[in-house]
Amino acid sequence: MRHTRAALAATALALIALFTPAVASATEQETTPMQERVYEVIDEFGGEQTGWNEVSRDDGDVVLTLDPDNNLSVNANTMKSVGVTAAASKEDCASGKYCVYSRALYDGNKLTFSACPATHTSFSKLGGAPRSIMNDRASGKVRAYNGNTVKATLNAGTGTSNISGVTKVTCS
Repeated sequence: MRHTRAALAATALALIALFTPAVASATEQETTPMQERVYEVIDEFGGEQTGWNEVSRDDGDVVLTLDPDNNLSVNANTMKSVGVTAAASKEDCASGKYCVYSRALYDGNKLTFSACPATHTSFSKLGGAPRSIMNDRASGKVRAYNGNTVKATLNAGTGTSNISGVTKVTCS
């Protein structure tokens, strides 16, 4: 009887050992491509995830919203120069902010800025120069430049839905 109990106990332990890895792996979540992009941004440039496709930095003053339809890889120059990331969204630029988009018609990756602390000069995360810009603030101007040449001046509540050759954006 003792031998039978010992054999049953050994068999039970062996079965538990065999099935435990299968159970553990069955409960692990698969990482989505968007989550991998978010992790890539955070790993490379810091910030914190504030939405399923969004990374914020500088206490939320700069927000990157990754476009689910745009698989551009993270570029270090953008994050270092802009202080965060680029963003992607088909949504409007939020009231009180100004936004820079990767595609015309306010589409694609989108950088959202809440403050005017500096000149933003690297847009490689957008896939190159911005293609549209929106100033949805109540006052102040956003200027788009190609080098030292002003390409567009956007008063509060205005935007440009198709622009090219932008190398920097400032606001006042």
